[in-house]
Amino acid sequence: MTTPGDDDAVWVAKARRGDADAFGELVTRHRRRAYQVAMGMLGHHETAMDLTQEAFLRAYQSLDRFRGEAAFFTWLRRIVTNVCLDHLRKAEHRTPTTSYDEALGVDEDPDAVGLAGTLEAPDTGVRRKELGAAIEAAMKTLTPEQRAAVVLREVEGLSYEEIAKTLECATGTVMSRLHYARKRLQALLREHHEG
Repeated sequence: MTTPGDDDAVWVAKARRGDADAFGELVTRHRRRAYQVAMGMLGHHETAMDLTQEAFLRAYQSLDRFRGEAAFFTWLRRIVTNVCLDHLRKAEHRTPTTSYDEALGVDEDPDAVGLAGTLEAPDTGVRRKELGAAIEAAMKTLTPEQRAAVVLREVEGLSYEEIAKTLECATGTVMSRLHYARKRLQALLREHHEG
């Protein structure tokens, strides 16, 4: 029996030989998960789509550097994460810091959060949308490195060691980033809940 990772190795080998359709197959297989990583880090659909595409372009251009020691998606996730971190760092220099009040405001389109189910009581859906907006706003107050660590741990379910490899830092650094990110998120969400 073959696993998707085994199949990926075949597609990678074909893509390295210039088969564009083979790389297209890799994109088809992994675009949803790559987008989820980007969306978790960025919180903005169009930007996540653009940066996912940028990550696939970079992966294609550096396919000869993929050593196959890890799964293709593990390598791709690192590229997606780095593309998003670069974007967030650049945006940090262009955008003034957000205050707590601004960060927890529900000015954004609550439908973009997409948390409300269709069979819920109306007030439950509203509360879920507000909570989703508050979480998204709180995530935007984290440093890019903290945000990446939270997404890789809580959304992708990676271990501390896997996160350290992806972010190219020590495991202790990952633990520290997660600790401070969680403290900040808890404080902001508690403030939102009480306010």
